[in-house]
Amino acid sequence: MSRTLRPGWIVAPLLISAACAEDISPDAVPVRVMTYNIGNPNVADTYYPLRLKDQDYEDYVGAQIRAKRADIVFLQEVLPPTHCETFTESNPALTCWSSANRPAAVQRILGDDYSIACDARQHVECVGVRTDFGTVAGVPPGGFVLDGATTPPLPLDPCVYSAGECTEELCDAESTVSALTVKTAWGVLRVVHVHPNAAGKSASSGLYFGDRCRGLQLRQVFDGLAGFGDVPLVTDDLTLVAGDFNVDPVRFIKEDELDLWTRHVGVGRRFQDFTPVDANGAQHATNRETFGLAIDHVLAERATGACQIWGADEFGTNPANVDPLDKGFDWNSKPDGEYYASRIDHFAITCDFALDFTTSP
Repeated sequence: MSRTLRPGWIVAPLLISAACAEDISPDAVPVRVMTYNIGNPNVADTYYPLRLKDQDYEDYVGAQIRAKRADIVFLQEVLPPTHCETFTESNPALTCWSSANRPAAVQRILGDDYSIACDARQHVECVGVRTDFGTVAGVPPGGFVLDGATTPPLPLDPCVYSAGECTEELCDAESTVSALTVKTAWGVLRVVHVHPNAAGKSASSGLYFGDRCRGLQLRQVFDGLAGFGDVPLVTDDLTLVAGDFNVDPVRFIKEDELDLWTRHVGVGRRFQDFTPVDANGAQHATNRETFGLAIDHVLAERATGACQIWGADEFGTNPANVDPLDKGFDWNSKPDGEYYASRIDHFAITCDFALDFTTSP
């Protein structure tokens, strides 16, 4: 299994000359991770609410993602082929055009170097694993399995977020926690993808926080939830947990969620949150429209390294001169330019880790 170390790795110096798996120490395996919510806030679009609709924009974003050459890519709010099946797109400039005759959007975005699996419910939360890093259980190398991720059921009745149906007593039908098992040359890696229920606005009852469903889904990740995925998605194997958590553990989290978070994440706990922080300990913004909140996270255990957020909002404290991945797109081609309603509203996060596969948790 060939492994080429890329610029930006933060790993032990003895790894710099490593060229293949046999030469890499299993207690310091270089792994690049990316998480990126590629949806947008445009709920008003008739056929593409919250989704990438423009083929030229998808092409550009896909090229930027592939250029990072992450070993594991977590993508949220993906346009699934099942959605494109619900109508006939006649415009070749849009992403559902000829959907039955070409690869799914997530395949186009990641390319042939990844094995891809999506959640087993709405197929909107997908993970790609580079074929030169490992194999995904149930997915042929370089293959695509639409419902290949282990996906526990929703803990509350479903609703459609984009239609304004959701309330505090329901779960957005697309909100999902799921998991994959990846076999590598150094051992097994559990990959847990997190995108639980979001806060929002109900057409019937106004603003809601979304924490009842979200808290239960976070329990599905870390503790298990009786009757709704009894065992936790995290296992005894070395585990990564990443995605759009829809919580900021400092500034946007309810008491029960914070209790769960502090039992599993932080100093002395199994997982560490590698989302970059400023001098005051506040995490850098991960979304251009959430007033500095950090709701996207990468959690790792037995890891050293660091993460980079690709972008900065007007209220956060992200380091200067770090552009979002879509900064170079030709925004003159879209209504309202960089303020285009269907522009991705989250920032990508990439992390360069050295993972220790040798010690059981």
